[in-house]
Amino acid sequence: MSNDSPDPAEPGGATRPMPPAAALDVLADLEVAHEELKVAEEEVRVQQEQIEALLSRYEAERRWRSQLSGLVPVALAQTDGAGKLVDANPALAALLRVPLPRLAGKPLSVYLQPEDVPPFRSAVRALATGAADQQRLRITLTGRGPAATRGELFGFPDAAAGQTAETRLQWVLLSVTEGPDGSAARPPDWGHGSADTLGLATALAELAALPLGNEDRQRLLSRMAVLVQSAVPASTTVSITLGSPLDPQQLGSDSAVAQELDGRQLQAGEGPCWDAHATGVVVTVDDLPSDDRWPRLRPLLADSPVRSVLALPLREGGEPVGVVNVYAAQAGAFAADKRRIAELVTAAVGGVLQNVAERESLRDLAANLEKALTSRATIDQAKGVLMALLGVGADEAFTRLVALSNRLNVKLRDLALLVVDGHAAEVIDAARR
Repeated sequence: MSNDSPDPAEPGGATRPMPPAAALDVLADLEVAHEELKVAEEEVRVQQEQIEALLSRYEAERRWRSQLSGLVPVALAQTDGAGKLVDANPALAALLRVPLPRLAGKPLSVYLQPEDVPPFRSAVRALATGAADQQRLRITLTGRGPAATRGELFGFPDAAAGQTAETRLQWVLLSVTEGPDGSAARPPDWGHGSADTLGLATALAELAALPLGNEDRQRLLSRMAVLVQSAVPASTTVSITLGSPLDPQQLGSDSAVAQELDGRQLQAGEGPCWDAHATGVVVTVDDLPSDDRWPRLRPLLADSPVRSVLALPLREGGEPVGVVNVYAAQAGAFAADKRRIAELVTAAVGGVLQNVAERESLRDLAANLEKALTSRATIDQAKGVLMALLGVGADEAFTRLVALSNRLNVKLRDLALLVVDGHAAEVIDAARR
């Protein structure tokens, strides 16, 4: 008789009902499979989040660097440790008369006159190997047009890690004109002095090159405060506040004067920093001691050397997350052109901080992934221990772990860790109670 023939014990060949014990075994198997599937799904979800975070961080970093470099009215470029262009801004492409997308991968030296190539290559080697932290060259830039551009080329390393494929060098080019006697004249500016332009470009290049790995956030904020102060004309001191002025999460400054004025605003419960954070709008103060917008703050300023203030909100995703406070000793220090510089460099600070936050989030995701994978391995080891001690199969061992985890309200991975660490007898005893 075929194995597929109907059971004669059942009228009309109907399927015999499953015995209750067998049905319970099937349900237990399904529950075990469901729990294992949940563990596997959690691992996959964490991996997907990690991949998405990697892509998001890469795109965000590329976007903010491109946006900032596009705003700067001087030529900026980034090369690898061999001098090949990795990135450039529209100002450099305009000088070379070469479409921006076609610059990537080209050696920057091909756009220099022959006599300038050896000094440039020497500068690249010095920066990439850590032998120098800054290089300055007088070069002639030649592009597709008939005219050449004389300029000052400044170079900064991302990190002195040796000349490798990952090495990145930042370059700032200021074009200059020559007088009748061949001496260099001031480069063209955009509403402020050439020294101001150089200060802004240099600060942006150095901000982009700040090490964002494991550096302490407090030190990073203090370094950024120094760079902001060096970029904004007439400023004498700078502080950076993350979070609400009422309860700041982190603070960084370049001097005790900035710290003291921040503290007085905190004591008064009002001030330019408070308004900038609350409104998300730049607050300009021409003469702080006589400004009547903050009556509780005024009595606390009798001996303060600060007269002018720029409070610029830091944004992340459109929302204020902190404030850059730029202070000056003279009244009326921040005219429109200086405010524009401060806004540009503050945008760069915001980009750096966003990059730091994304890297920290990525590290957390990686740690969670490692924890999930370790948990799965620990659970498998615990199952093996229980199988050996109880003489049961893998499914039964996992079922007992899940049941005890639910009963004791203990996470499955923590319970499994107890078993693996030599406490299997206590776990088995607790399961029998």
